[in-house]
Amino acid sequence: METIRTGCGLAGTSRRRGFTLTEVVIASAILVVVMLSIFGLVQRDSQLAQSTLGISVAEMKAQQMLRTIEGELADARGANPIAALAADLAPDEAGAIEVDSTLGFPDQGLLLLGRGSASEERVSYSSLGAGLISFVGLTRGQQCTDTGAHPRGSELIWAALAEPIELQDDPPPMLWDGVAMEPMGPLFFRGDGTGFSYRSPVDPTGSTPPNYLNGDDLMWGAEIGGVGTLDGWAALVFERSLSVSEAACGEDLNNDGDELDLFDVGQIRRRIWNTAEPGADPFLLGLGPRNIIQEQCNWGGDLDGDGFDDPIFLWDKQARRLHVRLFVIGRTVANIPIVRRVESMIFLRNVALN
Repeated sequence: METIRTGCGLAGTSRRRGFTLTEVVIASAILVVVMLSIFGLVQRDSQLAQSTLGISVAEMKAQQMLRTIEGELADARGANPIAALAADLAPDEAGAIEVDSTLGFPDQGLLLLGRGSASEERVSYSSLGAGLISFVGLTRGQQCTDTGAHPRGSELIWAALAEPIELQDDPPPMLWDGVAMEPMGPLFFRGDGTGFSYRSPVDPTGSTPPNYLNGDDLMWGAEIGGVGTLDGWAALVFERSLSVSEAACGEDLNNDGDELDLFDVGQIRRRIWNTAEPGADPFLLGLGPRNIIQEQCNWGGDLDGDGFDDPIFLWDKQARRLHVRLFVIGRTVANIPIVRRVESMIFLRNVALN
């Protein structure tokens, strides 16, 4: 006989010959609950770790990419691709745009015509024409703009270019596309700021050690297939991979007070092309993570709600200064989408203008 106690008092007696079926079932159920709880905690910790890595890895890779860009541009010279129409451009023209020169424009990209006017239009082109005087393979009315007529002599720029305008003291809206906060204060600029065109010192002879000088002057170009060529150009360009909506995320990603915006997410890629061979395939290299973010139809716009625009590349030729801003999207420990900013200031080999 065995005495069973509950609390401090005597409750009664019972004969013990092992566990009953009911006790086994109850014990098993308790064990299952405990194991599920432990598994849930482990799984939650794992998810938290993975979601923490989401934004942490994104920032780390963006920082690594900035260091790569800094090394790439350490001896480079930046360009400001600007051209003028050599002929009238009709609203239905889809074949080619004739200009005075395409030098410095990437092998494919987006043009900005009629900027600051009612006929402002962004036009994509698939390649450069022969002789450096045309863009071919047009798609009109891109990025929320309408097709229009543009007269001969009109200026057009590579839409990805972002450069300060000359008049910085209360300029009229038609002169600028955005206002960025720079070390010396607000800076009015034109363009979208999603690309940068440049050349680097090259040695076309391939000598060892390399000789980048022609007399007292550096020879500028790009390496194509490991060989330096004076006809080579390079550009860093944001290229879209997918779209993200604030409504689907349930978050105000750019801190503008609503959850209505759409964003393009993509990667910075380096394009190298030969201006003497406009039909040849460019050399492409993806740099960094594929989670660089830009607002749709407002590339280069405000991404952190501070009231200032955020072009990825802002090129001040006068100061020889390239300001690179990268906004990366990732997820927090609570699996919530979040946007973080990393940036760098790079000084190039351009001759300062007086």
